[in-house]
Amino acid sequence: MTAPRDDTRQGRLRVLATVACLALLLGAASVLAPALTGLSAAQWMPPLLRAQATPTPTQPAAPAPPAAPAAPVTPTSPVTPTAAPPVTPASPVPSVPVPPPGPAAPSPFVPQPGVPPQVVPPQRVVEVVIQGNVHVPTEQVLNTVSTKVNDPLNEEKVRNDVQAILATGLFADAVVRLEPLPEGVRVIFIVVENPVVTSVVVRGNTVKPTDVIVKALGVQTGQVLNTVAIREGARAVEKLYQDAGYILARVSDVAVSDQGVLTVTLAEGRIEAVKIEGLHKTKDFVVRRELSFGPGDVFNANDVNASLKRLFQLQYFSDVKAQPGPGTTPDTVDVTIIVTEQKTASVGFGVGYYTTAGLEGILSYRDSDFGGNGQSVLAQYNSSALNGGGYTLQFHEPYFEGTRTAMDLQIYNVVSIPTDYSLGLANPFSYNMYQTGGSASFAQPLTGKRNSPYTLSYGLKYVNTTFGQPYVGTNPPANFVFTPGTVTALVLGAIEDTRDDPLDPTTGEHVTLSLESALTALGGNFTFQKYELDYARFFPMGPGTTVVGHAHLGAASGPLPLQEQYYLGGQNTLRGYASGRFRGDDMVLLTGEYHFPISNLPLLHTFTGLTGIVFADAGDTEPFSKGFNFTPHYDYGLGIAIKTGFGPFRLDYGFSSEGNQLWISTGVTF
Repeated sequence: MTAPRDDTRQGRLRVLATVACLALLLGAASVLAPALTGLSAAQWMPPLLRAQATPTPTQPAAPAPPAAPAAPVTPTSPVTPTAAPPVTPASPVPSVPVPPPGPAAPSPFVPQPGVPPQVVPPQRVVEVVIQGNVHVPTEQVLNTVSTKVNDPLNEEKVRNDVQAILATGLFADAVVRLEPLPEGVRVIFIVVENPVVTSVVVRGNTVKPTDVIVKALGVQTGQVLNTVAIREGARAVEKLYQDAGYILARVSDVAVSDQGVLTVTLAEGRIEAVKIEGLHKTKDFVVRRELSFGPGDVFNANDVNASLKRLFQLQYFSDVKAQPGPGTTPDTVDVTIIVTEQKTASVGFGVGYYTTAGLEGILSYRDSDFGGNGQSVLAQYNSSALNGGGYTLQFHEPYFEGTRTAMDLQIYNVVSIPTDYSLGLANPFSYNMYQTGGSASFAQPLTGKRNSPYTLSYGLKYVNTTFGQPYVGTNPPANFVFTPGTVTALVLGAIEDTRDDPLDPTTGEHVTLSLESALTALGGNFTFQKYELDYARFFPMGPGTTVVGHAHLGAASGPLPLQEQYYLGGQNTLRGYASGRFRGDDMVLLTGEYHFPISNLPLLHTFTGLTGIVFADAGDTEPFSKGFNFTPHYDYGLGIAIKTGFGPFRLDYGFSSEGNQLWISTGVTF
C-alpha cells in the first residue's frame, strides 16, 4: 500500500509551501506598510505647507535650525505651532520673538536629490481657519487672505497670504498648516498677535513735549500694537522735529514690554562743539555772542541760519557759512563757523568850496569793528576858512557790560549855516548856528529772546546853541527871533522791528515811538515835549521787488526853540524841495516807494546788484498856533541804490513845483 502513502506526502508538501508563501506575503506587507503610510500622509504636501505628521520611532524627523531672535517685543499669549517651518517675511518694527519652527520633510514640489519629481493633482480647499488671534477679529484676518473655500490649493497664493497677514502690522508672526480631509484640505493660519498697548513712554525728548510726540505717533492704548502704524508714527515724529528745524532728530528705538508698555526713544542730535575759523582781527567772543546755539544744544538749522544772518549783517565779514561735522559720539555734531573778514576801517580826507563857508577840509576815521571787539567809532574833524573848526566823536557798544543792552555816546562841536525860507522861496536868508553838546543813550530788548523785535531806549541829551550873522549871503531880518540857550532833555523810545534785513528790507515793519522832554530842572533853559511816530511797512511783490509805505508824524506841547523845530525838505523827507524848505512845531510826512531790480529793464539785464526806485512824497509843517491844519506839499522822483561794504549807497532825484533836487545818501532810508 505504498501509493497512498506517496499521495499523502505530496499533499503535505503543498500545504507547507502554501503556508510559507502566506508567511512571506505577510512579512512583506508588515515591512511595506509604514512606507506606504508615510507616502500617503506626508509626501504629497510641500514642506512649508504640509500638516504636521507625528514621526514614527523608525523615522525620526531631523530638527530644523532655530530661527534668529527678533526685536525685543514679547507677545502676551504666544502660540507654539506644531506645523512645519513658517513663511517668515522681514519682521516689522517692533517685532515679537516666536519659538523655533518644527521639523521639515522633503516636498514633492521641490525636486530632491536622487528622488524623481512627482506630479500631485491640486487639492481643493474645503475650509480656511484662523487660530491664535485673541483681540483681532477672525473676520478681519479672513478678509486679508486671498485663499478661499473651493479654491484649488496654491502654494504661492498661500505664501502671499502669510505675507498679507504680517503686512497688517497686527501680528508678530504667522504660519500655515494644511490638514488633509477626505474631500480636500483644510488651510489653517496660525498667528501670534502683537501685545495690547497699555501705555506709551517717550524718552530722550527735550525740545518737544511728550504729549505732542504721542499725538504725532498716533498710537492708541487698549488696542493691539500695529507695527505699520508705528512706522508711520515714527516718521510723523521725525517730520515734526524737522519742520521746526531739528533736522538731525530721529526715532532711534521702539520697544514694547510683556505688559504692553510701548517705549519710544528719540535721538535729537546735539551739538558737541562749536568752532570758529577765519578770524584775524575780530575776536572769537564777538562771533560767539551772535550765535543762538552752543555746545549741548539740540542742532537746529533755523537757529544756525539766523545766526549766520546776524553775523553777516555786522558787516565785519564778506562771507559767512556753517559746516556741520560728526561729533565724537553717535547722534552728536560739531558745528564749524567759517568767516571771511573784510576791511572795516577807513580814513577819509576831502577838500571842498562852499559859498557859505569858503574853502573847507574834512578828515575822518571810521571803524565798525574797532580793535576787533565789535565796537564802532567815528572821529571827524572839519575846518573852513570862514567858520573855523568843528569835530564829531561817536562810539557804539552793542553789548554793554556783556549784556544785550546797546550803548551809544556822542560828543560834538559843529557849525552849520541853515537857509531859512520862512519869508518865501524868493526871499531866503541864512545865519550861523554853533552847537556844542553830546548825548548818551541805551537800547535794551524787552524780552530775553535774541531775536526779540521789541526794544526800549532811554537816554540824556545836552545841547548848547548860539547864533551869529552869516559870513556870506543874506542876513536874517531884524525882527527874526533866535532862541539861543541850552536844551537838556530826557529821551525815551520804543521800537518794533520785524524787518527781514535791516540793511535791505523786503518784508516786515519798523515802528518807532519817541518822547523828548526838556526840563529846566536838568539845567537847561527850555521846557517842552516833543512826540514822534515813525512807521515803515515793506510789502514783497516778487523776486527783488518791494513796495514801501512810510509815515512820520511829529507834534509838540508848545512852541519849540528854533533849533528843535521839525524841518522838511531834503534827503529822506521831501526830496523835490530844498533842504529845510519847511519848518514848524508840528509835522506830517507820507512816503511811498517802489523798489525793483534794474536788470529787469530792457537792455539793462547785465546790471545786476542795482535797485531802481520810484518814489512820491507828501508832507507839511505848521507852527503850534495853527494846530494840525496842514497843507501838504507833493513831489515825486526816481532813485537808484547799490550795496557797498559800508552799507547801501543811494542817489535820488526829486521833482516838485519848486524845481528839481539831487540827493546822495548812505544807509537805510526808513
